[in-house]
Formats: sequence, structure tokens, C-alpha cells
Amino acid sequence: MKNTQKWVTRSDAWTPADDERLAEIVLNHIRTGSTQLKAFEDAGNELGRTSAACGYRWNGVLRKDRKGDIEAAKQARKAAQKASSGTLRESDYDTSAVTVSSADSMKEVIQFLQTYDEQYQTLRERIQELEAEKARLAQRVQVLEQPSAPLVDTTSVTPEQLEEDSRTLFAIMERARKLLDPGNPKIQSE
Repeated sequence: MKNTQKWVTRSDAWTPADDERLAEIVLNHIRTGSTQLKAFEDAGNELGRTSAACGYRWNGVLRKDRKGDIEAAKQARKAAQKASSGTLRESDYDTSAVTVSSADSMKEVIQFLQTYDEQYQTLRERIQELEAEKARLAQRVQVLEQPSAPLVDTTSVTPEQLEEDSRTLFAIMERARKLLDPGNPKIQSE
């Protein structure tokens, strides 16, 4: 008996009023086509509990006793869907929630488009820079691919001139060797 009293006297125990309010919130969400998770969040905020606690209480205790109410809420949802599919009236909707939601999503869309435009402009500038660099490089390649003029015109040199130039070069090299030779009397006397 003491254990039973302990559970009943807990400060966070579910009261019949809490149970009734939780059931009302969940059934209302079923009627409007919302999810039970959203219902548990709303109930948790209103009752000062976590959404998990509300879900546990609903699924573990209240749901069994509310089968008829759940079916009635589902039927009401279906009837509302049929009525709204035929003719849409402004009175069928909570326009204040739609307006706030629309304004928020419109701001998000505008912000996205502004960011997108900035990125687009940056990429466009980069493409222009790359195209200019490509043109400069193509021009340079074209210059480098042109045949270059030979440094020495070998076609105008005759074999006799080549032989004479070779003898002159060998004579200069022989003089340089003699100058650098340590046994050379000209270097020692000077």
C-alpha cells in the first residue's frame, strides 16, 4: 500500500485533468490531419512535460480507452478533407498561421536568391578572368609554335670558310696552351 501512495503523491504524477487535456490535444491533431509527434510536442509545452512523456502516457494508458474518440476524429478529418476538396473557402483555413509561414518562407526564398545571385556574379567574374588568361596563353602558344629564325645562317657558309675558321680556332687554342704551359720561357721571364 505504501508503494501505491508513493506513486499517487508524486509531484509529477498525471492528474485526470492532465490526461483529459492530453487527449484533447492529440484528438484535435488527428482531426486536423497533423501528426501525433506534433501533438505530443504541443501537449508537452502546455502541460510542462517532455513530448516523450506525453507520447508514453498517450500510447501506454489513454489510447486504449479512447478508441471511439480516435475513430470519430479520423472521420471528422475525412469529412473535412472531402468538404475542402470540393470548394475552398477562406474560412476553412487559419489564415494567420499561413501568412506567418508564407512570410517566413518568402524571406528564406529571397535570402536564398540573393546568396545565389552573389555566387553567380562571383563565378561569372572568375569565368571572364579565366577566358582572358586562356586568350593570353593561346596567343603565347601561337608565338612559340612559329618557326624561329636560325641564329647562324649555315647555308651561306662554304666548306672552305669552315675549314679556314677551324684552323684559326685551333691556332688560337695552341697559343693559349703555350701561354699556360709552366715550362714556357716567355712566362717565366716576365
